[in-house]
Amino acid sequence: MVLPDSARSHGTPAVPVDHAPTSRRAVPSNAVVPPAYSAFFAASAGVAGALIGLLFVAISVSPQWSDPARRVETDLRAGRAFSALLDALTVSLFALIPGIDLGAVALVVACSGVASCLALGIILHRAERVDGRGRQFRMLAVQGILFVYQGVTGVQLMRDTHDAGFVQTLAILTVVFFLVGIGRAWQLIGARDNGLFGTILGALAARSGAPPAPGPAAQED
Repeated sequence: MVLPDSARSHGTPAVPVDHAPTSRRAVPSNAVVPPAYSAFFAASAGVAGALIGLLFVAISVSPQWSDPARRVETDLRAGRAFSALLDALTVSLFALIPGIDLGAVALVVACSGVASCLALGIILHRAERVDGRGRQFRMLAVQGILFVYQGVTGVQLMRDTHDAGFVQTLAILTVVFFLVGIGRAWQLIGARDNGLFGTILGALAARSGAPPAPGPAAQED
């Protein structure tokens, strides 16, 4: 603590001058998720929790098939839906924790999703007389690619934890996994398993008066 020269020469009351370094320093932010995405992940966590609960209800009310091939189809749909919704729930919940490394979370969850797709693929390969086996493999492959993309994004976010673009990519993938889970749950309750092109072709055939083309199950029968 030093007295100014003017105070010493004129006899004025001395005002102590503190040259000690101030304690207020800029603390670097460790937040990975920008504040603009906090509301989104909070809402998506609630949505994912509700959808997983509805998925359990859909599994409980789904038709109980005596045919082993039908049971395999039900297990595949339930497994794809659960892995997609669980991914969305886990990423959303961890995104709400301050200072969490969301990239590492996305990578771990993505590896779990890829493992789930591989396990479901093995079940499908061992099953016999499953309708639309090729289509089931393609859907598993697409979902597996989504998980791989999420893992790559997680690695990039781990390298640059303050890049909002990678967080935005994870948010978009969360929405995509919501749609995947809802689509598989829709099939679990016995709804029609038609894709976009099949629906359009069926509508055009009905409009022209021609009978619609039979699906894979009808062709095998």
